[in-house]
Amino acid sequence: RFGKVFTGQQGKELDDCLMAAKILRSDCYMTYVIKDLDQPLNHYISFSPKGVTISSDGQEYINELGEELSQTTAEVIIAFGNVGLNAIADRYGITKWRGSILQSTLLSGKTVIPTFSPATLAFPQNQYLNKHCMIFDMKRAQSIISGEYKPTKRELITSPSFDDSMSFLQTCYDLGLRGQVINYDIEISNMEVSCISFSYDFISMCIPFIDGSGNYFTPEQEAELWLIMAKILEHPEIRKQGQNLTFDTHFLLRKFGIHAINIDDTMIKQRILMPDYKIGLDFITSIWTDLPYYKEDGKFWLEGVGSWERGWEYNAIDSIICSEAGPKQDEALIKQGNFDTYNRSRKIILPLVYMMEKGILIDVDQMAKDYVTQGLIIEEEEQKLNDMAGCQLNAKSPKQLCDFFYKQLHIKPYKEKGKVTTNELALKRISRLGYKEASQILKIRRLTKERSTYLDMTKVDSDKRMRCSYNPAGTRYSRISSSKTLFGTGNNLQNQPHKILKYYKFDPGYIGYEIDLGQAENRIVAYVGRVSPMIDAFETGKDVHSLTGGLICGKTPEEVKYENDQFGLTNDLKYCSPLGNGDKTWRFWGKKANHGLNYDLGYKNFALRYEIPESAGKIIVDRYHQVYPGVRQNFHAHVKQCLMKNRTLTNLLGRKTLFMGDLSTDRERDKVFKEAYACIPQGTVGDLINDNGLNYIYYNPLFEPIQLSMTVHDSIKFQIPLMYGWHYHAQLLLLIKNNLEQPLTTHYGRKFVIPADISIGYNMGNMLELKGDQVGRTASDLASKLEELEGKLRMI
Repeated sequence: RFGKVFTGQQGKELDDCLMAAKILRSDCYMTYVIKDLDQPLNHYISFSPKGVTISSDGQEYINELGEELSQTTAEVIIAFGNVGLNAIADRYGITKWRGSILQSTLLSGKTVIPTFSPATLAFPQNQYLNKHCMIFDMKRAQSIISGEYKPTKRELITSPSFDDSMSFLQTCYDLGLRGQVINYDIEISNMEVSCISFSYDFISMCIPFIDGSGNYFTPEQEAELWLIMAKILEHPEIRKQGQNLTFDTHFLLRKFGIHAINIDDTMIKQRILMPDYKIGLDFITSIWTDLPYYKEDGKFWLEGVGSWERGWEYNAIDSIICSEAGPKQDEALIKQGNFDTYNRSRKIILPLVYMMEKGILIDVDQMAKDYVTQGLIIEEEEQKLNDMAGCQLNAKSPKQLCDFFYKQLHIKPYKEKGKVTTNELALKRISRLGYKEASQILKIRRLTKERSTYLDMTKVDSDKRMRCSYNPAGTRYSRISSSKTLFGTGNNLQNQPHKILKYYKFDPGYIGYEIDLGQAENRIVAYVGRVSPMIDAFETGKDVHSLTGGLICGKTPEEVKYENDQFGLTNDLKYCSPLGNGDKTWRFWGKKANHGLNYDLGYKNFALRYEIPESAGKIIVDRYHQVYPGVRQNFHAHVKQCLMKNRTLTNLLGRKTLFMGDLSTDRERDKVFKEAYACIPQGTVGDLINDNGLNYIYYNPLFEPIQLSMTVHDSIKFQIPLMYGWHYHAQLLLLIKNNLEQPLTTHYGRKFVIPADISIGYNMGNMLELKGDQVGRTASDLASKLEELEGKLRMI
């Protein structure tokens, strides 16, 4: 139509990228692979998980492309998207291959840099984060043209003899003592270490333990190798580095009793540096090194495809990538002002590994009984559903539910990605229309998930302990995430319903404690946002959730306060709210408003989340911001101002978070702002718990009797032997409490403290709490209260 390529919005985006990479469009020859679209694109070339299909028409265009480009003087070809990548370099998967320096398979001697298509930046895709990668990839192409780029020379040793292996490891040990960072990586096969690699600078050795014929070394040789490797990994003065070392460290601890210490993690570095992007080694490779994408080789090898030598090379590359990327990441962290943040963050690996290995004792007998009981309850609820529906209705059958709601009841179908669905969101919407069957199905699904997720005995290890795998880089703003263990058991321990915690016991001879930061995120929003009513409530000891509930409904905090509403439920009409099913307190709605509306949850989403009419959601949201104008006028405004200034938010412990999303339009800015509102509260609480809590306890010799058990966002659970006595317990608890209660300073200079409350118990679901002044001022005061509470626990 226009007689030229890359026009309109995608052309504008392309020009922006070229300008940022300091490439003149006039210096480029631009063309398309498919010169016209008389047929849909997939007629010429189509992509699927099984591979690439090229028609005869498509191949004809690719042949013409080769002839066309052979007439140019270009030395480097930038291939846009999957079509360009496949045509010019016979690869597939632009997300994996972008940024790689490849040789063209279509034109001999031509270098190819694949990157995303500029069409992904234009409406409706608008994948703005691709833009930063495209600019980076174009700069890489420019560095090749200018002669600035020099290929990295690496030495990979993949089939070493025993003597060569011992010599290399001794060199690593000696260099490590002289300050050289030593990188390592393990590969697992059948839950055993099949090989391990060590590297420094640009040399890496993979030490195999098995090959096609069985054991690679004799048992005696393997023992000697593990002894010197343990010597390296356990030496406090040798700095070790790797990718996702929580995995490697835990595996080596479990299998060999090796306690790796003083470790760096490129994954944690990447999370801090570029939180909008993936943190896998493949992305790290594309940003910080010139090695082409290689992870596909490892995937095939782990599935039994390919030679042992290729697998060993893959393992050697994994550690050498960390050797290359790590120092560059350090430079970027220093430039970003986050190097101290990283050093605090890397220390969290060891306490996490300790908790992962130790696990938590489970009351397996009671859990097994309740598993059966829960099954009977589900059967009863299923019968209630059938009675409501007047037919047999399977809550787990999408087809039956679609037929029932959309065909039999003639409800307009809800869709997800173009397909009719009865997922949780759809059922909530149907429930709000007044169909009790949808609410009942949601109830059955929740009970079923609770049974299969939290009461499943196969998730408990044979020693009757529940474990998890913690991820120190699992969330954007410093909070720890968790999942099942790398050995296939366990659970996400940070998402346990409170009633499930009754099965989680502290060990015999110990008593357990929890220290949690009281309403921490809410306090940070209040002080950063100068929200006066909230600040007054916190400083005068008022219950902020009762305050909010009262302000929303026009009653005093005392009129809405209901102390025993762990789940917000009440039969007392005095405290009852008419919202929802009418069985929850106004304090409950005040609590939900505080948790969601601080981060600008809209009334439609608020109503949908809590299954109330949108009109009721609108009343709560509007009233909340009327009584707390500072949330939007000050807190949200501060976040927006920082992002518009330099795209960076700094939490109250100095962690800087860069936001790289689209700020060019009101609609896109609003998306970024909503993502950012949680940054300062969640990031501050995460850093406070991790460094002033977990790290403080784990690395401090004073706390040697303490055994860490669990961390959940704003709290830590641990146990102390009863034999030490209450006064000693109180001393330790006060030290931890005081360290967590360090004064925080807002951007406008106001100081405040988040109080750390103390709970005591013999299991995690039945703990008695001391809040604020109840803790007492001295160890003697606290000791007497601990003894008193322990007496009550024994009576329970």
